[in-house]
Amino acid sequence: MKWLIFLLSFSMYSQVEVIQINAAWNKSNDLNLHLKNCEYSYTLLESQPKHIQSKIKSVPTIIILKDGRAVRQYQANISLRLNITEEEIQNYINSLNGK
Repeated sequence: MKWLIFLLSFSMYSQVEVIQINAAWNKSNDLNLHLKNCEYSYTLLESQPKHIQSKIKSVPTIIILKDGRAVRQYQANISLRLNITEEEIQNYINSLNGK
């Protein structure tokens, strides 16, 4: 039983998470992502606490976390669009997962 608990906690600990943050006024520049082998979430900047809002310099922003730590961040360019494809993000996720 102890091994099962260890394996379950290890698999949750090594999870890759992807968070897309955008603003309501910029929704037309959302990336419509269908990523695999990760936990994906989307949020609006306006719904975040002020200390989080102050860390986001451009929207949309995509943050990739591994083991709860940010390992990569993609930010919009001057046109408020991300210059990254879903395939590039998925390839990075796959590399984090050892695939």
